[in-house]
Amino acid sequence: MKFREGKYTVEKFALDYHLTRQSAINLLSKLKKQGYVIVSGGGKQKRIYNVYKLKKRVTNGFYDIVNKYSPKKLNPRFEHYVNGSYNVENAIIDGIKIGDIRTLDAVMYLFNHVKNWKKLFDLAKKNNLTNNLIKLYKKSRASIKCRKIPKRYMK
Repeated sequence: MKFREGKYTVEKFALDYHLTRQSAINLLSKLKKQGYVIVSGGGKQKRIYNVYKLKKRVTNGFYDIVNKYSPKKLNPRFEHYVNGSYNVENAIIDGIKIGDIRTLDAVMYLFNHVKNWKKLFDLAKKNNLTNNLIKLYKKSRASIKCRKIPKRYMK
């Protein structure tokens, strides 16, 4: 059965494809497991099913981490997929590389969630961004309440 891309509720999906409500739920569940459907909403909200013709992978990169920890949310400019571990330290470095003002404002809040300062500064040194990192840290320290950095890194 061919499906049109779009946003559906269970009732709308059942109506469009001449199914009962339970059959529509079962079919959407199978499509979700195969990767053709992404679900949002639920709880007090209606569930919205985004149906795609091609399989969609769930992103797990920069924008997910920034939007999780920062009160300033960013609209993703690109889909960032990561294999392996990707954490706050990597997100700070990627935010500095992007360099957009709005992105840097959102990245400032990530300094409260850094667990490994050595890893952060090693990544900065590897990408020649140590000075930019220290400037961003000082700016974030001046504007928001932020964790202190160990003194050995402030050279």
